[in-house]
Amino acid sequence: MNIRFVLREAFRGLGRNFTMTVALVITTAISLALLATGFLVTQMTGDTKDIYLDRVEVMVQLDEDISANDADCSSQACREVRELLDGAEGVDSVTYRSREQSYERFVEVFQDTDPQLVAETSPDALPAALHVRLSDPLDQTPLEPVRDLPQVDTVVDQVDDLRGATENLDAVRNATFLVAAVQAVAAVFLIANMVQIAAFSRRHEISIMRMVGASRWFTQAPFVLEALISTFIGAVLATVGLFLGKEFVIDKALRGLYESQLIAPVTNADIWLVAPVVTLTGLIFAAVTAQVALRSYVRK
Repeated sequence: MNIRFVLREAFRGLGRNFTMTVALVITTAISLALLATGFLVTQMTGDTKDIYLDRVEVMVQLDEDISANDADCSSQACREVRELLDGAEGVDSVTYRSREQSYERFVEVFQDTDPQLVAETSPDALPAALHVRLSDPLDQTPLEPVRDLPQVDTVVDQVDDLRGATENLDAVRNATFLVAAVQAVAAVFLIANMVQIAAFSRRHEISIMRMVGASRWFTQAPFVLEALISTFIGAVLATVGLFLGKEFVIDKALRGLYESQLIAPVTNADIWLVAPVVTLTGLIFAAVTAQVALRSYVRK
């Protein structure tokens, strides 16, 4: 195959159908950027889950008698609960906080963010509690033996908060993938139209080339290459857009959440990891679409 001829014809085709080429590049860039964003949000969700799971504790809040009279979990009722948890498989650690310690921790956490709540909360309002770290916070089996004990008032599970936070990220991811799919459909039709119009405008040349022995691939290659070049340019623009969006929009908007470790950051390394996968996916999609569309015009 004469590679120079194929390349020359491909670039001529791009210039000949300039407006459609620009439309395809823009649509492909948006589609691939959205697809990459979906992958990045998926990665962010997983990393955020890891952050929360590393900090999740289960609070086994104890009754009023223990809260009012036991400063160090020395009473029989408190020791019973602690021993059941300490001996359970899947429990990493158990820490006792008296009523006074619970209040001090409450003040430490909320005095800057909600001073009015601190002012309105009595030191006697918080119960003593056993703070339990589990090997797998999503597995609550180790807590079952203590849930129904009379001295246990409430078991507070922070995993529900984690599920709520990650469900919101999952919703964003799903919406992004949905919009990316719609854009991908538009890109498919643009690719099909572009190669079909190009092939139709050169149908006589193609017929002559076939008559003098040119292979089917030789006559189709310039049109497939047009689609690949347009898609590759779109992928490059999508990658550049992701870096710019991260730097000037996402990082600025989420900096506070990043610093407080409420959400995992999107890094440049994440984008570099996703960009080649998305680019390759787009190129394969473009090549297959162009090849299928050409079969309507180049049959022999």
